[in-house]
Amino acid sequence: MKKSYQSYFWRQKMTPWLILLVPVIFTLWLKYYPILKAFYISFFDYDPINQPGNFVGLSNYQNMLHTQHYWQSWMNTAVFLLLQISMTFFIPIIQALFLNELTRFKGVLSTLYVLPILIPTTVNVIIWRWVWHPDYGIANQLMKLLGLGTQTWLSDPNLVKFCIIFPGVIGGGVGVLLYLSAIQGISTDIFESASLDGCTAWKKIWYIILPNIRFIIFIQLIIAVSASIQLLDAPYMFAAGGPSGASTTQGIYIYNTFNNDYNYGRGSAASVILMLVTLTVTAIQMRFENTEKG
Repeated sequence: MKKSYQSYFWRQKMTPWLILLVPVIFTLWLKYYPILKAFYISFFDYDPINQPGNFVGLSNYQNMLHTQHYWQSWMNTAVFLLLQISMTFFIPIIQALFLNELTRFKGVLSTLYVLPILIPTTVNVIIWRWVWHPDYGIANQLMKLLGLGTQTWLSDPNLVKFCIIFPGVIGGGVGVLLYLSAIQGISTDIFESASLDGCTAWKKIWYIILPNIRFIIFIQLIIAVSASIQLLDAPYMFAAGGPSGASTTQGIYIYNTFNNDYNYGRGSAASVILMLVTLTVTAIQMRFENTEKG
């Protein structure tokens, strides 16, 4: 009995912990330790040679908050967030709704929607930089055909944010499959009952489909908002934060502070604030969702 109990103890109790031990260690080491380290460095005039350097308290935060460039990067981040949500967030939902109505080639079209995510971001940016090219790009060629004036696009501070976000209007990606799977998971009995009651297609979408996939939409919204607040790669590859800082997001500001200014204390302070803002926005979203459920 004792041996049997010991065998059960190791199989059912200890084995799961042993399996999770290595991932937990790496998560703490590669995720949470850098966060604590950044918080620690933010209180120093950090010197990589003579670590950690002089203790300056909150000076890194105070100096940063009094610079216009820092607040301009936050304004750019907010505009990117609004453009991202308004221009691209609802596209995959609409595509999934249309795919769900198909009776043929649904699998083929679903695959075609997902394939673009296999294209590296760098390649996608190169293609779209040619689209926005002021002399040879398709965008200005279309403007000429419509009898409109040509634009400098990525070199125009008023248009650069739009140009960076616009490729997302194509939609597609894993989001389409998530929404489609959620829609197909709704019981067919509900749709049959709705049809017998004379429910129109629009009412089915509004009163049946959207409420039943609400959780997936909410999760995708949290991911989209968090990604937009931390946006770095696309603005940097499209315009390197230009022109005149018009596409400099918080991510680019932090990157430049570390790699161009070599101010590790201020860069860490900006990273800490960005993390706190992201956590706050996510908490507000989750609180709002819980309130709606209640």
